[in-house]
This record gives sequence, structure tokens and C-alpha cells, in this order.
Amino acid sequence: MGELLNMFLKELPKILTTVLAFGIFFWVAKKLFWASILQVIENRQARIQGEFDKVTALRKEVEDLKADYTKRIAEIEREAQSRKQQEIAHGRKVAEEIIEQARAEARGEIERVKQTVAIEMDKARAQLREEVIRMTVAATERIIRERLDDAKHRQLISQFVEDLAAR
Repeated sequence: MGELLNMFLKELPKILTTVLAFGIFFWVAKKLFWASILQVIENRQARIQGEFDKVTALRKEVEDLKADYTKRIAEIEREAQSRKQQEIAHGRKVAEEIIEQARAEARGEIERVKQTVAIEMDKARAQLREEVIRMTVAATERIIRERLDDAKHRQLISQFVEDLAAR
């Protein structure tokens, strides 16, 4: 152990010189560099914290935008559904109007056809009456072989036809 102490005492000036040199170096480094190193570290920490804050703010903004877009999409879908229902109702209404218009036109056409048929029937009856009168006059002339005046013939035949129609 004596030898270790002897060696320690022999190396003590070197150790003290090294410790003193390190202390001076540390003090000079602290005075010259420590503040700037701490400032760089603080600036870097502040920048990193700022980036984290930006990321957090952007994340919140993205979530808010996503919620807003989801809400808007839902509103647009509801509005589209509403418009679709309105258009369907409008289409049905138009179809009903067209159908009703077609029915009205068909009823009008049926009435026109009935009137035309009635007029044609009246014309046909009149022609038939005239033909019956003519044929009756001709037959009567043959039967009696004497000729009555035309007015008298018509009166007799007309009376005959009316008697037939009355039965």
C-alpha cells in the first residue's frame, strides 16, 4: 500500500494539473460556448415543440374538416333524396295530367263520333224514307195503274211510313 500511496503522490501534480486544466477548459467553454449551446438546444426544442403544436393543430383541423365534410355530404344526400322525391311526385302529377287529358280527349272524340253517327243515321233514315216512298210510289203506280199527282203520292206515302214508324 505504501507503494500505491507513493505513486499517487508522484502523480498528484499531473492529476491536479489535469483537473485544473479541465476546470479552466470547462469554465472557458461555459463562458464562450455553454450559453450558445443551451440557446441552440432551447431553439431546437422550441422548434420541435412548435412542429408538434402545428401537427396537433393540423390534425385537429383535419378532423374538423372531416366532420364538416361528413355533415355536408349528409346534407347533400338528404337534399338529393328530397329533390328526387319531389321530381318523382312531379312526374306522377304530370303523368296523371296527361292521362286525364287523354281521357278528356277520348271522351270528346267519342262524343264527336256519336254526333257524326247520329247525323249519318238521320241522313240514312231520310234516304231510306225517300227510297221507301219512291219504291212505294212505283209499286202503287203499278198496282193502280193510274197516276196520281206527285204531291198527293208523297202525302199518302209519308202518312203510310209514319203509320209504320208508329207501330
